[in-house]
Amino acid sequence: MKFSIRQLVLIFCVAGIVASCAKDPSWDVDVRTPVFRTSLGVNDFIADSMLIENPDTSLTFVLDFDLFNITTDTFVNMPDSLYYSHYIMPIGVTVPPGTLVIEKTESKYYDLGGALLTDMRIKSGTLNIRAYNYVGDAAYIEYSLDNSLLNGAPVVVSGTVPSYPVTGEFLETQFDVSGMYLDLRQSYMHCNSLKSTIKIYANPLATSNVVVNFNDSIDILVEFKDIVIDYARGYFGQHVVSSTSTENFPFMEDLGIDYLDMSNIAMTLTMENYLGADATFTINELSGHGLTDIALTSDWIGEPINLTRATENPIYSGNVTPSTFSMNFNTSNVEAFFENLPEEITYSLSGTMNPLGNVSTGNDFVYYGQGLRGRIHAEIPMNIAIQGLTLSDTIDYELNKSESFITQSELFLDISNGFPLSASFKIFLADAAGNTVDSIVPDTEIPSGIVDAGGKVISPSVLKMKIILDESQTSHLYECKTAVIYAQLNTGGTAGQKVKFYPWYKFDVIVTGLFNLYLE
Repeated sequence: MKFSIRQLVLIFCVAGIVASCAKDPSWDVDVRTPVFRTSLGVNDFIADSMLIENPDTSLTFVLDFDLFNITTDTFVNMPDSLYYSHYIMPIGVTVPPGTLVIEKTESKYYDLGGALLTDMRIKSGTLNIRAYNYVGDAAYIEYSLDNSLLNGAPVVVSGTVPSYPVTGEFLETQFDVSGMYLDLRQSYMHCNSLKSTIKIYANPLATSNVVVNFNDSIDILVEFKDIVIDYARGYFGQHVVSSTSTENFPFMEDLGIDYLDMSNIAMTLTMENYLGADATFTINELSGHGLTDIALTSDWIGEPINLTRATENPIYSGNVTPSTFSMNFNTSNVEAFFENLPEEITYSLSGTMNPLGNVSTGNDFVYYGQGLRGRIHAEIPMNIAIQGLTLSDTIDYELNKSESFITQSELFLDISNGFPLSASFKIFLADAAGNTVDSIVPDTEIPSGIVDAGGKVISPSVLKMKIILDESQTSHLYECKTAVIYAQLNTGGTAGQKVKFYPWYKFDVIVTGLFNLYLE
């Protein structure tokens, strides 16, 4: 086969190029890939459970907050010390093992600070006994609460008391009385009384007769410990009750806003009485602490409020229907109160339980965890001017990192703003431990969605952005596994710029990347 000179030159050139590639191949390659996306809506700053739709489908923010709860232990209690006795032998005796030496039954009336209780059920707690025996041999004791009932029988606590002079030891025991019922009508007063029996036996394990000398003694102390009352009945007395506290109010803080202008707020404070006793209360103060301190001004502040007793049906069932009294604060400075963005609320109240005395003839009642409760309910129409409303989302993502050297990258952001609010946003990159490693902050404001004459968004504004990342930012984008997107929305913050919120409003972000790889 013959080749022309021109053909030979061409063959040698191709061969040279192939040889060169085989020795040192390298390329710059641009690769475009999805990174992450998110869609932020109203429920990203207010939970669905706290939103209701109005007839025009706009939204109202519904806020329910337990301001105070004054419960059982404020109104009734039991004494810690139930029984103490120092028994001294008036004569010396010698008795067989196990002989009953002393038996004593007594009913004791307890002063419960004006309360006259007839029935009680214990939710939890223990009956504790400590006994010191100054006889020369051990003794055996039994203590019974005769007016108690637990598992169908009276509570009995027993144990062997070692001889303290001989062993230096004493008896200390406890008995769980959770669920115990007490009939407190065991004295001539027919209330506040416990009937108990103590029995002291000679050592039943002695191998010979037990000698008890004149003036030998035994000390016995019986106490309730950590008693929680499940139910009480009787007359609770006429008590002055007061409560002052500052409570955390997280609802406004969670919105992350700097300014708020709102109107037509409906707010009520409802007092609920779960006590089977009448009460009169006065709210002395209700104030919020946020940008400044603002006290609610209303005719209800300083006004006595009469609460009738709750009812139970049937008796002892725990089925309680509270009496309620609601105060309307719509005509107060409630708008200024919430526009102050309170983070805490301070309340002060005082009152009297059973202001008219024992009108129930000893039939007051209370159950565990119940008492007097104050609850705030507010409905805030989402027709507001606002600054600094923050939407956020945390997104897990993963970019497959090759062994190729990454020189730089470009992020392409497709943004759709369906809110009637202008927006700015930031992207933070976090490592596996949640530490922020880098940030991507576009310098372009996203315009609000397109609205009709009524201010309702009819179509979102769409913006495409390109951000160039340097080698360090690109490396962080690959190394991190989590992106946190913050979008901050603003209406401008004047009364004339109030906007309504609708459930379909969204702020969407789609991020893709063009990565420049250097292959060797």
